Amino acid sequence: MDRFFYESGPVFYFETPEISVYHTSFDVGCFSEKLISDLNRDYFGFVKNAVIKRKSEFVAGRYCAHQSLALIGGDSSFINVGEGRCPMWPSGFLGSISHCDSYALAASAKSADLFALGLDVENIVDDNMRSNLLTSIVNQDEMFLLEESITPNAIFTLIFSMKESFFKAVYPHVKTYFDFSAISILQVDQHLGRLEFRVNDTVGSIFTAGAVFSGQFKFIDNRKVITFFQLKNQRISSSASQAVSDRYGEAF
Repeated sequence: MDRFFYESGPVFYFETPEISVYHTSFDVGCFSEKLISDLNRDYFGFVKNAVIKRKSEFVAGRYCAHQSLALIGGDSSFINVGEGRCPMWPSGFLGSISHCDSYALAASAKSADLFALGLDVENIVDDNMRSNLLTSIVNQDEMFLLEESITPNAIFTLIFSMKESFFKAVYPHVKTYFDFSAISILQVDQHLGRLEFRVNDTVGSIFTAGAVFSGQFKFIDNRKVITFFQLKNQRISSSASQAVSDRYGEAF
């Protein structure tokens, strides 16, 4: 594994003592099928028909997830693929996996501590990609964030990535797809690496229209952005969902 993985280890990008985050860079040119069996032979069934790039991403993501779980005492032997191809974390744990190009990372936590967890990494887009994707990603009430920024490509990528992190966190609970208009980024604090967003469309008993939550982010070498969303575990009923949204709108 040493030739495929490099610059691997736990990272502490976010002020979140409940979670374990592990990252790695990887070299697609050094991929071998043995990497899969070294993790768990049962993974072959998920990627047997995939191209080398996809196999590399899968191995790197699962490797990070295994390491992340091991750091907090989780079963790090196997992470199944469930509905919507979402990772199925071992009982008592939850987490999120992401990758782009030759970089992967994963976060995990105990489900006794967190209700929802989403993590995403994206390369900063160029002008052409931002122009092509703008109207499908950014809501009208978010446009001011781009217009007021001296780095609109970075802000666009941040908006996209945060919406991906929110989806990853929410989907396991609602089991339904929703588009980028479901939330709007309200403000971004680049100094603190935090942002606020509002839920526009109710997507579950907790994530109701009008609820406001916080996310965190980190720009890496002006080339990538990592976004993160967590919601602490709460035992609630549907009838109390709005009260809980109001109380826990600040997720950290």
